[in-house]
Amino acid sequence: MTEVLLEEILIGSIANNLDGLRHVAVGASSPIPGAAALLARSRSENYMRVSLLGSEDNNFFTDGGKEIFDIAGEGRMDAFFLSGAQIDGKANVNLVSVGDYRRPKARFPGSFGSGYLYYLVPRVILFRLEHTPRTLVDKVDFNSAPG
Repeated sequence: MTEVLLEEILIGSIANNLDGLRHVAVGASSPIPGAAALLARSRSENYMRVSLLGSEDNNFFTDGGKEIFDIAGEGRMDAFFLSGAQIDGKANVNLVSVGDYRRPKARFPGSFGSGYLYYLVPRVILFRLEHTPRTLVDKVDFNSAPG
């Protein structure tokens, strides 16, 4: 019997939660949410549009990721995956730095408009493979995207 990997279970579970959606967007460097979105699309008989930022085959934007904000603002995106260095119990996300912002212990690339998308996209799915006290915190050190 073939062993089922945890990642495969996650992909299948996430794909089930995407059934019936018209457009799902996934950020760069998100292989599990990306695979889940593609699985959901294949089960929808290609009814669903999947935008994988950074992908050559599954990125329908002509101007990089800039169009994602227009599409979200027009209500043409049903779900977006978001992650962060820290996520707290109120679904706040930190994509900027850990520690005091004046002297951070670590800095990250930034929020890239995630706070904007958080309020416009009807279904924001927080995904973080690492579930530790370091990543799932009581309160984020810097609130990039308020939950």
